[in-house]
Amino acid sequence: MEKFTPDEKVAIVMESFTSNNIAELCRRHGVSVASFYKWRDKFIESGKKGFYESGRSGENEYQKENEKLKRLVGDQALVIDELKKNYRGKR
Repeated sequence: MEKFTPDEKVAIVMESFTSNNIAELCRRHGVSVASFYKWRDKFIESGKKGFYESGRSGENEYQKENEKLKRLVGDQALVIDELKKNYRGKR
């Protein structure tokens, strides 16, 4: 079985919108009809972005980044509070 890049998948799915014979399209590109329909459904559901995400969902990556930023902001808030306490104590 051939491995298709996201760009190739997008091109095949886009070509299918103007094709009358999906089986012939799949044969020409060397992709199974079942795989094609999975790609098409994924494309329709999430657009081009769906082929570039790894894992279950791109939201997982956003959640990880969000948690990382929250920790960073929290750490900075603690440092700022400590600096304010120290500054007030030196007056």
